Amino acid sequence: MKSAQEAHITEPVLRGITPRRPLRQDMTHLQASEESDDVKEEKNSQSWLSVWENIVCWCRKYLLISSNAKIAYYLTTLLALSNIQHYVDLPHLEGLTGKHSVLNQVFVKKGWGFTLAVFLPYRFASLFLHPKLRVSLTQLVVRSALTTFFFFIWCQVLFPAIDNFSATCIAGNETLTLTKAECLSNEGWQYFSFDISGHSYLLIYCVLIMMEESKEIIYFVWLKGQLFGEAVKNRKEDSNWPDLDEKQLKSLRTRFPKVSPVVAVTFFNMCALALLWDFMLLVTTLYYHTFAEKVIGTVLALLMWAFLYRGAFPWLFSLKIFGS
Repeated sequence: MKSAQEAHITEPVLRGITPRRPLRQDMTHLQASEESDDVKEEKNSQSWLSVWENIVCWCRKYLLISSNAKIAYYLTTLLALSNIQHYVDLPHLEGLTGKHSVLNQVFVKKGWGFTLAVFLPYRFASLFLHPKLRVSLTQLVVRSALTTFFFFIWCQVLFPAIDNFSATCIAGNETLTLTKAECLSNEGWQYFSFDISGHSYLLIYCVLIMMEESKEIIYFVWLKGQLFGEAVKNRKEDSNWPDLDEKQLKSLRTRFPKVSPVVAVTFFNMCALALLWDFMLLVTTLYYHTFAEKVIGTVLALLMWAFLYRGAFPWLFSLKIFGS
């Protein structure tokens, strides 16, 4: 009887006490709500990084292939398609292969401008992920200036000069010395010249330069590993990557998720433009110019790329003035 009475007395008291397990659950819920903003921000960062990684992985397969393999591809297609052009009378698809197509008149005619428009934003975005911003900016300006010079001197000066110097205008039985526009403005007159393929030079030159500039993405991948705990063990690809202190790492962790979407978009743009240039090169090789004219344009593009990126730039950027 006594124990029953005690149970009866203590029951109301026990009812007023909050059990420990629900209390822990409530505290956990409060902590989760307090941390929800940080978690959301972290998830957003991770989602951007995931998108960035997918774009980078797809485009790397195209832009970062071996230079030797790309050169072999260009020489092989030049030989194969020129032979097809010689033996097969191919019909034109005016919207794609015609001289007055949008691809030729809008894109290829302004090819160097489009190339600068895609690789400069990509490289400018990368500056914010380098500890030595001034040095990186100086080197970018030098590369842009010299690559533009060798585009201009060949495509805008030397090729037209060679074309004009070798030109012959045939008017019936008479040979005249006229410009191409003057000669072809007369019906029935024919214009002959040694017209080095500016398209072959420009398109190969642009793609090889974008391939070189796109190698910065290797640094981005390495940097992501350093910042988010996935350090890359093999650093043989670029021994000049910086050793980052804790202050720099903290700053870059904040900037990386903000800059990476810009890097991803501009890297994709560069990849898409390289694909377009390679397609237009196939059109040029298959439909236009003589074999000799295409060979000279192609070889000059390869020589200029090798001179700049295998010789001039490594030497220049090793000098103290550029703060390598």
